Amino acid sequence: MRVVIIGNGVAGMEAALAIRERQPDWAVTIVSEESDHFFSRTALMWVFSGQMSHRDIEPLERDVYERSGFQRVRARAVGVDVDRREVRLAGGHAPLPYDRLLIACGSQPRPAPWPGSDARGVGHFVTLQDLHWYERELLGKDAATNPPRPDAHLAATTSDSPYRFRDVAADARGAVGTHPSVIGGGLIGIEAVEVAVAAGLRPRFFIREEWFWPIALDSREATWISERMGEHGVDVHLQHDVEELETDANGNLAAVRTNQGRFESDCVVVAIGVIPSTGWLQDSAIEIDGRGGIVVDDTLRASAPDVFAAGDCASVRWFDGSQRPEQLWYTARDQGRIAARGMLGDEAHYARGTWYNSAKLMDIEYTTAGLVNFDLEGEKNWFHEETGGVRSTSRIVTQGDRVIGFNMLGRRWDHSVFIEWIEERRTLDWVLKHLNEAAFDTEFVPPLRVPRS
Repeated sequence: MRVVIIGNGVAGMEAALAIRERQPDWAVTIVSEESDHFFSRTALMWVFSGQMSHRDIEPLERDVYERSGFQRVRARAVGVDVDRREVRLAGGHAPLPYDRLLIACGSQPRPAPWPGSDARGVGHFVTLQDLHWYERELLGKDAATNPPRPDAHLAATTSDSPYRFRDVAADARGAVGTHPSVIGGGLIGIEAVEVAVAAGLRPRFFIREEWFWPIALDSREATWISERMGEHGVDVHLQHDVEELETDANGNLAAVRTNQGRFESDCVVVAIGVIPSTGWLQDSAIEIDGRGGIVVDDTLRASAPDVFAAGDCASVRWFDGSQRPEQLWYTARDQGRIAARGMLGDEAHYARGTWYNSAKLMDIEYTTAGLVNFDLEGEKNWFHEETGGVRSTSRIVTQGDRVIGFNMLGRRWDHSVFIEWIEERRTLDWVLKHLNEAAFDTEFVPPLRVPRS
């Protein structure tokens, strides 16, 4: 049996390992353009800030391919011939035949739409190549401190590849950037802001909406986060529509122009979201939805025979009946495992459980679980802000007499306890009485004094 997996992120690697555990003799080929090794994308900021090395963010040993008998192909997939059962590759590579194919090619940054977006000094913060670029722009690090540039490989990719190395404005100017800007108010944006602060700089943060990250936070929570960012030296610019990225006579970024003025800048991270990396499948007779996701059923099978999709690129059924991608690390992990079972012949179905996520926004812990910011009928929000020695906000969402969601900032919480309470259909009064049972703070942090509903 010949299995081909496009992508060596968490979905692809979980699938590969699950298949190898059951079928030691199957031929498993993993195709990756970005990197030789599976790495944790959410940890790029720790590499930039010097708290971790590139090797530290690789969850698996580097000899896992050899030990598991995987064939690694460092190339860009450019199409799938579903009739011939072949994956076409760029750079003169021969097509890869498959009996079963898993597409786990992930997401790529949403392209910047403004004039000047192709200038030196403009980039993203999603890929290993983005990390290389951002370090060079703000820190001036030599390329030797990063993974070696596989120039021969990259010469074979197209110019629009999300994994290409960008020209560096700091190299052209002969000086690192001192006026960085970030455009777009989400998790990637605040990570790019935080590492600029760690470099000793005062970045500008341009956000089109009324407040930071409206898809996840309400105005009270976002105001609290923005104030904390300001305390760290971040200039937060709300309701700024970017109109142009100005360049100098040499093609280097010079300024960001918005509907509210012109702001000097020599480095811009564009963080306006990600989209599934599925453009290469346009002519491959595999159904793609309007968001760019590969349409799959609840077994993660795509529209073509023996083709599966998992992770950020897969368009799955949500709780409300809609079909769209889930772009989270843990859902990619779970989908990779389910896809592997389907490829092995099991009758396995993917049904995402209660939503959860966690992050650290600057120095603020963030935990969410359940249905938050969905504007459901009959939804109500209980909100409490804690001041004093510990600063935090707690928002608990109810529908009828049951709790359906949690949004918590400033303290550490165990999301698995929140999920248990949601699935047990606990009332708000009951949850408030037991809330500190979900606390995950360190030993000397005092418990939250919870007011009654």
